Amino acid sequence: MRRQGRAFGEWALLTAALVALVSFSAAEGWLWRPDQLVYDIGQSLGSRSVPDDLLIVAIDDESLRRIGRWPWRRAIHATLLERLTEAGTAAVGLDIILSEADGATPNDDRVMADAIKRNGRVVLPVVPHVLAPGLLADGRPIQMFRDTAAELGHIEIQLDADGIARSLYLWGGIDTPRYPQFALALLKVSRGGTPPQLLRAPGVPDEAPGQRGWRRDMWVHPLFAGPPGTYRTVSYVDVLTGAVTAEQLRGKVVLVGATATGLGDQYPTPMSRLGLPMSGVEIQATLLDALRSNATAQWLSPGQVAAATAVILLALMSGLLFLSARGGLLLSAVVGFASLVGAIVLLQWGHVWLPPVSILLGAALAYPFWSWRRLETAQRFVDAELRELHEAEPSAPLDPARMRSVDPLENRIAIIRAATKRHRAARKARDDTMRFISHDIRSPLASIVTLAEGADEASRLQHAGQYARKALGLADDFFRLAKAEAIDARKFEATDLASLAQDAADAVWPAAECKHVKVEVRDDCGCEALVLGEATQLSRALTNLLDNAVKFSPESTVVRVTLRDAGDWLELDVADEGCGIAPEDVDRLFTPYGRVGRKDQPGIGLGLVIVKTVIERHGGTIAVDSTPGAGSTFRIRLPLARFGDN
Repeated sequence: MRRQGRAFGEWALLTAALVALVSFSAAEGWLWRPDQLVYDIGQSLGSRSVPDDLLIVAIDDESLRRIGRWPWRRAIHATLLERLTEAGTAAVGLDIILSEADGATPNDDRVMADAIKRNGRVVLPVVPHVLAPGLLADGRPIQMFRDTAAELGHIEIQLDADGIARSLYLWGGIDTPRYPQFALALLKVSRGGTPPQLLRAPGVPDEAPGQRGWRRDMWVHPLFAGPPGTYRTVSYVDVLTGAVTAEQLRGKVVLVGATATGLGDQYPTPMSRLGLPMSGVEIQATLLDALRSNATAQWLSPGQVAAATAVILLALMSGLLFLSARGGLLLSAVVGFASLVGAIVLLQWGHVWLPPVSILLGAALAYPFWSWRRLETAQRFVDAELRELHEAEPSAPLDPARMRSVDPLENRIAIIRAATKRHRAARKARDDTMRFISHDIRSPLASIVTLAEGADEASRLQHAGQYARKALGLADDFFRLAKAEAIDARKFEATDLASLAQDAADAVWPAAECKHVKVEVRDDCGCEALVLGEATQLSRALTNLLDNAVKFSPESTVVRVTLRDAGDWLELDVADEGCGIAPEDVDRLFTPYGRVGRKDQPGIGLGLVIVKTVIERHGGTIAVDSTPGAGSTFRIRLPLARFGDN
């Protein structure tokens, strides 16, 4: 219960930290550059049909070639306006700066003013002029043009910090945002009024005493209909010469502006593919189209963006709390991908912009950080369990630092795997114990009880003694195996293996003498044959091995015990001249109750199991090499004790 509470506390703390970080990032716009990149991609993936009544009359390179260098005489513009008036256009936006009088041909100004007046639907531009550092002025048309124009509209185009034109302000002006955007003024002229939702905000004052500068109001983000060249465009000179017929101009909202290379009225936009900029007049056409079709993107406020980001990240962290590692990874990937795709879909179909990169950052951080905390918790739990296991089984290799792998987690897994293996062995030993008690011990005891109830006294005593000795032998073997399995490496001492081999030979001498079997012990080490271990257990194992060799050897044969140095190991061979072991029986030699060979010999098949258990508890191995009819050789390998190597 405590661990669960701690895990939930860590989750809550991590969630709070990530939500705070990502929400603050979203509110402050720390990731605005990648957000704008996604916005531009979303814009470039979308498109919409353009209206037939929008027409751009372009001051293009062909017009400059045929009419002459810029600027042209204003009488030429007057002629163009006359053509448009005769054709019956709905409105004309003349995106040409007219803030100074024509000193060379002053009569042209009057001619052009008359043409503007006769049309009655001409919108002229206003642009902020820099008079001196920190001093701005309205770049309005001269008085006679202002008096005859239907509307004035500012042509300021907002550039973001990365130099991309994504937005415009519908109202602007020196000290007071009194002038509508050029496209908004055209909308008013062509439709007879400004839509109420596009009027200046009521809270914006008409005057701002003491505050100088260009003031703006009503920030909008038009959705671009397509790349540069999307709107229908005709050449200025073609309209002037009549190549564009009056029928093609009738009822159109006409925007006249520069598109020629070198005139400078070019801006990069989200739709500028391969570095191709968009002219200012086409940006005005885009805004006019967007205002008429309500195709502007609503950018959520920083607070709304932060709240949406926090909710999405909180939902993700809640999922990570309950999902598996694989499920959490999949969920994080889905949330990150959905944040990008969802932002683009929401922009194109909902006309709402939710910057997605903060959400993507949260999804990218949530999984690794939560996985790290999960891994730390799992590691602490495993370490605690390993300490408890070490206290219960001090001889087990439970220190991860001593393992071979460089990965601590892999080392811990290896330790747990070994502990699980020992647990299975212990469970098997328990099952063997139950079988031993229920069968091997109960059987002779039941026979003794049966004898006690029948037959004559002498026969009962004789058979009872046999069964009792069998039960005692079974119990002795069983408890020897239990003691072998409980060997404690902390009690190991330096022991001379040659002496133990000689002691074992002496112990089996009576049985060998009865069969005229000779036991020969030969030490080929040439040095002290020292091992670390429990002398009693090693002596018992060697005695069991020699006793088996003598037991299964024919009379008048030799059992040879050979000890030799094998580098860091000591090898001890016990070779007999008996009947040997069939290949199919070799694997059963070291399994409990796996007796092979002659069945008339006493025992239950635990002798070699005890030997193998003792040798392995001392870090060694035992193997057998046997050929039927040619005897058997049992080879024990034990690590040689080294001193003074540090």
